[in-house]
Amino acid sequence: MEIIIDVKKRFFQISILVLALASFTPTISAKEYENEEVYNDKNLTGETTTVEEIDDTPIDQIINPVELNSEEKENLEQLGFTEDEIETISQEEYNKYNKLDGELLTTDESVYKIISDSKGNILTTTQVTEAQAFSEMNKPAQISIRATSTKQSSWLKMTTTSSKLSNGNILLKNSFKWLKNPAIALTDVVGISHSASAVKVPGTEGFSYKYTDGVGTHSLGAKSTTRNDYGIAKKFNLKAIGTNDAPKNHNGYISIQVKKGNKNDIRANAYGHYTHITVGITGTISIKTGDISVGGNLTKSEMDDTMILFNY
Repeated sequence: MEIIIDVKKRFFQISILVLALASFTPTISAKEYENEEVYNDKNLTGETTTVEEIDDTPIDQIINPVELNSEEKENLEQLGFTEDEIETISQEEYNKYNKLDGELLTTDESVYKIISDSKGNILTTTQVTEAQAFSEMNKPAQISIRATSTKQSSWLKMTTTSSKLSNGNILLKNSFKWLKNPAIALTDVVGISHSASAVKVPGTEGFSYKYTDGVGTHSLGAKSTTRNDYGIAKKFNLKAIGTNDAPKNHNGYISIQVKKGNKNDIRANAYGHYTHITVGITGTISIKTGDISVGGNLTKSEMDDTMILFNY
């Protein structure tokens, strides 16, 4: 009788252990890099989720920037806004962010040099320091010995940030600024991808693209929005022709609030993306963690991603 009771007791203990293991949920489905600080959770397995692409109506309008005091500017800085974005923020934009109370957590910034020929073919895209960019951008264009083509250089700056909000969410933001006008302006793509553990909060998307010409500073809306469980991307027309002057000071951003999908999640990654198109028409956009690709028969320059790690 004692043997039977002991067997039943052991079977009950094993059953409890199996149930405990089955109910365990990992905090983040990711590996750590060798430095033990950054998660390598790029979704490179080919697994995808349903991609939703919605056509937007790009409206071009002159904006009157809002005059802000030092405290209001500081609040926007904590949300990842750059000096240029703060100085040109419209009332409509400001209304979307002025009630958010946040603290800047992480920032990653990169500058890219894009060299193309006179036909728009991208020759090279390399990362450089901001000091290198400013020292080179005023140099005259390089002309080949045979004088059959002229190389043109442009510089782009991308800044990706995360901010912890008082409502418990994380604000992810990816900004871009053309330090020198691109040689060719067509349709570009800016986006953010993130860990699968980060769940986007509906109704919190933000986008801005601005340029300046002879009549003032313009705001131009996106052409389309693509989103899935791994991120969000916007297509927009990089303005090529202005009024009374050529467009300049091209800059903008995309933003989204996220929250953790599981109470045990601790931290996650986010990546900033920018694709510059010089020839062709953009096709389908695919989004994975750490990768946003633009399809179509294109000549394009895909900037190396910026990357940030943040705690929920």
